[in-house]
Amino acid sequence: MKKIATITFHHAHNFGSALQAYALQQFVLSLYKENDVEYKIIDYYTELQEELYSVYKHDLSIKSIIKNFVAFLYSKQLKDKHQKFEDFLKNRCMLTRRYKDKQELREDIPIADVYISGSDQLWNVRAEDFDSVYYYDFLADSCKRISYAASLGPLQIDWEKYDYKKYNDLISKYKSISVREKGSYNNLEKITDIKCNINVDPTLLISKEEWQKIESKEIYNDGKYILLYCLEPSKEQLKIADEISKKLQLPIVILRYNNKNDVFNHFVKKYAAGPEDFLAYIDHAALVLSSSFHGTAFSLIYHKPFYVLNGINDNRISEILNKTNMMERSLESIEDIKNVNLNKPDEKMIDLFLENERVRSELYLREAIGK
Repeated sequence: MKKIATITFHHAHNFGSALQAYALQQFVLSLYKENDVEYKIIDYYTELQEELYSVYKHDLSIKSIIKNFVAFLYSKQLKDKHQKFEDFLKNRCMLTRRYKDKQELREDIPIADVYISGSDQLWNVRAEDFDSVYYYDFLADSCKRISYAASLGPLQIDWEKYDYKKYNDLISKYKSISVREKGSYNNLEKITDIKCNINVDPTLLISKEEWQKIESKEIYNDGKYILLYCLEPSKEQLKIADEISKKLQLPIVILRYNNKNDVFNHFVKKYAAGPEDFLAYIDHAALVLSSSFHGTAFSLIYHKPFYVLNGINDNRISEILNKTNMMERSLESIEDIKNVNLNKPDEKMIDLFLENERVRSELYLREAIGK
């Protein structure tokens, strides 16, 4: 039996992180017969991450005070959301025991034939909860490491500010390397001459029909709504969303508190949404408006009418829009609202792109994992 262990940002309480971890698990399992593989996600979940994704923040910064104020107003919904994420990981993901720090990992390393550094921004040295654990610095040199669609984030990394020699050494221990976008490829190219593959985010490896099997029954206004999914929207982006709402005469639904720019607004707040609810709200929306990579990815999977706010400025989003010939779906300023409509994107183009990428990813993983 092949034993495979994956480390990734699965415990971040945002929809993309949880769903990409599940997707890679399901895709790898699909490559084997039922009893031919044992798959585990290394449950590396530090106290720092626990604080980052808790309902209430314990520091006294202005940002945390504002977030706690919002959390108090929507306490029940946010606690329900938190529990839904925990239940999703427990019930849908094949986790090891929890590891709170690197020392615990070193003392009880999960046994595997192959160790995968999974997707999401786990190789982004800028991330607040980044750890060199995601480069498997706790493993012996003899252990087989590979990566799949690992991301170094949306921006160019100034490696002079980081210990680039350390990461060059860690990368050199990998048997096969796959990153998620050209920008990540370019970032790695600055510190190593090792060639790597570029593969799509795991969420894109799973069909709409497979995602629908796990989505919840949540729906709002019989689907007559705009789902706005942004991580840190600017005032300009929120103004664009509001104008689109007026133009299409559709209410805006949001699933998470974003930042100080939208503490007070008239949006329909569904803060209790968990990962399975996110899928349902995407599926039923009349339009998806997002500045998020995973908001874009799931819009493609579900063939939804969608637009991306300032997508050209994000190398992860612009790459996927370019590959599907949908750059016109990026809204760069409020003037672009005149082009917004509820027309579906080119489904044939999307499906051709997804099919080709799934075949490429299967070939890569079969070869990288080995017999």
